[in-house]
Amino acid sequence: REREREMGGEEDDEWRAARLFMAKGPSATLQFLKDEPRALLYAYEAQALEGSCPSTFHDAASVADPFLRRKVEAWKALNGMSKAEARRLFVTLLTAVLPEWKAWYGTQGKRMVIGAQSDEVGRILSSFSEKTGVVFKSSL
Repeated sequence: REREREMGGEEDDEWRAARLFMAKGPSATLQFLKDEPRALLYAYEAQALEGSCPSTFHDAASVADPFLRRKVEAWKALNGMSKAEARRLFVTLLTAVLPEWKAWYGTQGKRMVIGAQSDEVGRILSSFSEKTGVVFKSSL
């Protein structure tokens, strides 16, 4: 139980990497997935981020879009699952259906993360310089 509450280290990094792939990876790859794994990936991600499906979503039968209905039903089925377990299952399923996501992250994803961090550092230093008048010379 303690392990579920405190996901950290390698598992947490893998979760973030998998989400980056889903958000920024080659979207053409995702469109070839069957509806069931796509709906489950949505459900695991929603459970990991939000917890159990809100009661306002519980009337999935009234949703006109069949794929959206599947996603809501998949999320409802995870009711009570811990966020840590949902993160773990999200990564496990993504690895099972798209094992190449890890290779993508190793080549493309890490560069995106490093670039975003560098941009953030630049914004912080720029803001500091504007407020204080202190100018930093970049050695990068």
